[in-house]
Amino acid sequence: DGNMASFAMAMDKQPAQKIQQAQQTIDTQLKKLGNTPYVCTQTAVETERVYFFPVSTLNALKRGLIDAMTAARVQNRPQPQGGADRNAVPYPQTELTWRDNVLNNRAAAFYHRHGVTHIAPAAESGLDLHGQTVMTTKYCIRRQLGLCTPNAAPLWLTDENKHRFRIRFRCGDCGMELECVE
Repeated sequence: DGNMASFAMAMDKQPAQKIQQAQQTIDTQLKKLGNTPYVCTQTAVETERVYFFPVSTLNALKRGLIDAMTAARVQNRPQPQGGADRNAVPYPQTELTWRDNVLNNRAAAFYHRHGVTHIAPAAESGLDLHGQTVMTTKYCIRRQLGLCTPNAAPLWLTDENKHRFRIRFRCGDCGMELECVE
């Protein structure tokens, strides 16, 4: 992401007696990043001589660099400004019916902000739906049962609250409508 960091600490330098082992230890310890968001793919030791550093010193260097890189990332991270824009684009309708399902004050405030002047309560609010078509479907029970007849008489459904619904058949479209009647 273009972030850069450095970390330095004072330490004693002792020339390594086992040069390859010292180089391998430096490489291995610096690449172990554990539960951090970082991955080390390459290390480079840029000194004239190879030095021996205790594992604890290498770990302290690594932790310091991780902390410095994390601080650089936090400082350079783009900060969101403000949040969502509150526009005032007009809603295509100025009146909403119970079918538009506006149930809470936040939804109502949204529609008012966009120019809706009348909002009817949603069906779930306990609205009296007598005489209203509460469902329209392309499914037709008569067609499925092989009882399709033009201009079929309505059927009736009753729910657990004793509300009665008239099922009107739309024979030309092979569909049904449920109307709340009681």
